[in-house]
Amino acid sequence: MSAVSVQEAVDRLEQIASAVRVPYPHWLGGGEADQGPSYCHECAMKAVNADRGEFVDGGWSQDNDGCCHCHDCRRLLDYTLTDYGVSEELDHFRSTRLRGALDAETAYHLARLLEHYSEHPEVKAILPKVRRALARTEHPTSHGAGVSDE
Repeated sequence: MSAVSVQEAVDRLEQIASAVRVPYPHWLGGGEADQGPSYCHECAMKAVNADRGEFVDGGWSQDNDGCCHCHDCRRLLDYTLTDYGVSEELDHFRSTRLRGALDAETAYHLARLLEHYSEHPEVKAILPKVRRALARTEHPTSHGAGVSDE
C-alpha cells in the first residue's frame, strides 16, 4: 500500500466515504434570519417552521474554512476547502492519530483535504499516515470501514 499515489489515495478515500450520504448544505433566508450557519435540509425546514427564518436557501456545495456540519444535528454536509481551510484541516490531521480502520466520515474529510495536492503540495505531508490507515481499512464493498448503510 505504501506505493499509493496521492490521487489513488483520494480515489480510495472517496470509495470509503461513499458509504455515507453527504447532502449539500442549506441556509435560512429572510430579513431576520441568521444566514451564517449551515443546515441539512431537514433541520433547515424545522428552523423555518420554528420562525427562525422565512425560507430555506442553498442546496449546493460551498467553500468552507473547515469541515461543514449541520448546525443543529451535526450531520456531515458537503463542502470544498478554501486555502485557509486547507491549512486548518492540515494542522488538524497532522496532530490527529488515525487509529484502526477509517470510517466513512473521516475518509470524506481526508479526501477533501488531499484533493488540493496540486495547489497545496504541503498536504502530501499526511500521505504516509493516510497510507497506513488505508492499509488497515478493507475495501468498502466488504463493509469493513465500520459504517452502516443508513
